[in-house]
Amino acid sequence: MTTGDTRKTPLEHWRGASVTTKLYWLLRIGVAIEYLGHGWAGLSRSRAWLPYYDLFGISADTAVDYLMYVTGAVDITVGLVVLFWPLRIVLLHATVWGVFTALLRPAVGEGWWEFLERGGNYGMPLALLILVGGGGYSLRRWFTRADPPADVTDRAQVGVHTAARVGLGLLLIGHGGFGAFENKRHWYDFFALFGVGRGTVDDANLMVVFGTFEILLGLAVLIRPVVPLLWFVLGWKLATELLRPLVGQEWFQFVERDGDYVLPVVLIVGAGVYATAYRRLHGTRSSTPS
Repeated sequence: MTTGDTRKTPLEHWRGASVTTKLYWLLRIGVAIEYLGHGWAGLSRSRAWLPYYDLFGISADTAVDYLMYVTGAVDITVGLVVLFWPLRIVLLHATVWGVFTALLRPAVGEGWWEFLERGGNYGMPLALLILVGGGGYSLRRWFTRADPPADVTDRAQVGVHTAARVGLGLLLIGHGGFGAFENKRHWYDFFALFGVGRGTVDDANLMVVFGTFEILLGLAVLIRPVVPLLWFVLGWKLATELLRPLVGQEWFQFVERDGDYVLPVVLIVGAGVYATAYRRLHGTRSSTPS
């Protein structure tokens, strides 16, 4: 007598996992891909990075010949560590580094919209660190592998949601600001892909229209991120960020922004547990995704 194969498929494992475990893996893989993509940019010696090195008095030759490789290799190492052996100290580094590199943009005169647009770069690792818990005053705990937590407090659940929600809202507002206030040059390439010329874009104020629309999307996420809205945001960001490689930009531009696509899913998956945790903490009905 033979028995059937009882091994579960990855999809069956996913369906049977707890919400906390799902959030953990979404964030863990998301942070890993974010840093692998950012490291890829460094190894590709992105010329857009040169002003950031110049801010610290580092010449272009030194940056291109040496430091970009180092920066890229460190980011890739962070991504691999998070993917295969996530340490709390590395998640802390990922969060702080995400904030630091985002702040470099306005520091070199690129504007604060650039900082906001990187909201996924720091919102995603922060959400994961909140979920698994920091190390506190225990140095050993900071260097301990962070596995899916067996129990998450209501306060931590609300913290995870807040980090993801703010990160997603800021990146939408920041990206919208590129069009509404900065007239980013590469946006003309996006419109040209659909046969819309520069003259039409300018005459119809299409950059302002689309930029303002995305700012409103970000505000909506911050105010009331209902699930249908989050599904729309997910589709919107996937479609608009895929325009980058389609107009000739490097693929790492799409890959390193994976927080744009992971954070909406995190908010969708965690909507129920967040609503329950919020009610238990505050004793009221919350304006949560439903």
